Amino acid sequence: MACDSMPAIRGLAGDGAVGYDAVMWRDTFGAGSNAARRDAGSAVRGDRYDLATALRIVRAMETSATRGAVFSEIKQKNRLYRLVDSLYSRAGARTLQPLLLFAYMLKSVLSLGPFDAEEADAVSISNFDNERHSVDRLAALVPEARIHSLSLTRGHLFGRGQLRAACRILGSAPRIWPFLSRLVRSHSFMPSARIASALAFYIRFVRLFAEHPGLAAAVVASNYSPEAVGLAAAAHRTGRRVVYINHAPVPANAALVPPVLADCAVFYGDAVKKTYERRSRCTAEVALIGQPWKARPMEWRDEVQTVGIFLTALTRGEVVAGLVSAIRASDPGARILIRNHPVALLKSDFADLQNRYGNIEVTIGKPLEEEIVACDLIVCGNSGVAMNALSGGRPVAYMDALDRLTFDYIGFVESGLMCHVRAWTGDVYDRLRAFYRKPEWQNVMRSYDASYGADADALGQAAAKTIRRCLSRRPGRG
Repeated sequence: MACDSMPAIRGLAGDGAVGYDAVMWRDTFGAGSNAARRDAGSAVRGDRYDLATALRIVRAMETSATRGAVFSEIKQKNRLYRLVDSLYSRAGARTLQPLLLFAYMLKSVLSLGPFDAEEADAVSISNFDNERHSVDRLAALVPEARIHSLSLTRGHLFGRGQLRAACRILGSAPRIWPFLSRLVRSHSFMPSARIASALAFYIRFVRLFAEHPGLAAAVVASNYSPEAVGLAAAAHRTGRRVVYINHAPVPANAALVPPVLADCAVFYGDAVKKTYERRSRCTAEVALIGQPWKARPMEWRDEVQTVGIFLTALTRGEVVAGLVSAIRASDPGARILIRNHPVALLKSDFADLQNRYGNIEVTIGKPLEEEIVACDLIVCGNSGVAMNALSGGRPVAYMDALDRLTFDYIGFVESGLMCHVRAWTGDVYDRLRAFYRKPEWQNVMRSYDASYGADADALGQAAAKTIRRCLSRRPGRG
């Protein structure tokens, strides 16, 4: 299987028009982001996923300034990642660094499972809870379809067929080695490892489709992660279809918006589709489904009893501390709920705030809907969870200083979906009430959540028809 991937690898790693530096966004946060946006469309060619496209997408994402900042945050908070990165940077580029990347490829392949997909109609891959929930939601729309779910955990290392998969990757080493050598000369450890893993996933998934001819499609909830685009590329390479469902809002003002080259795409609302069309490309047949749970009208209280502070990556801890202090000054009796980003590697420690002020709960990974309902008002930075909160009937104050992403990174302020608040003041709740009671706001909300004020069952039935068409047809090999 590795032989099929080598021409595409050589084309990507060669000295021609697709040099690595062509899609290295040097500045997501300042004026340089405009140039990055102009070049983003050239990162990917064609209207279907293939290996070269998958590698270009991963390279573009993982070498972005935003991703680099997230990697830096992870290294700062995680001792193991600091150690691995330090060892890699000290290793020799001729042998040890490519060897470490190859070991990462092996680890990636052996973490996949389970592979008992004999009776399945389609196969899915998910790595995080929000991706799993999205795939499960899609599967619930077409209960007659047998969608086999793959995940990435250490528990799969010794599963059935893993030794054979490891031997196949080991046998590909002579062909893969020049590609890895080029990677180590071009990028630091994490981008190189993520790009290399995309190749590993592709090789493994091509074999999966060859071994299971009954599989008609691949289902993915990401259009940029190595495992998702690797699966999508393998599906199209072997004549299957690709179904995509978004697991989060698309950052409309990011330096790079990856394309959706699936056969069928299920989006929350029309705003997602328009973002892809404006900033990137979407070749899929689109169905709109709304947010994951039943949308609620906006609810208002006589007084604010619980304030939520929902965080994303690149959190500014000092700004969170200042916000907590301001809330305590204006609303001394209010309970404060600080929800960390669900990825444990990005967790921030706010024990000092809890000790100083009291009546503060800090959480990570708890059910999102429960925590939204527990709040009367929610403060967010550049987090897609704001849309979940609004759909759940809770007013959201956008405070851009909470993280180090660019102002209005997701585009919610520009579109009129979310109210921008520069700082906490005693009249915040009244300002939010005035903003979200504007007659035009509900139309904006409906563009992001098609189920808002609409018949969710009818949306689901229409989406199911689109999904069934994709799962039931087997196109010819492209």
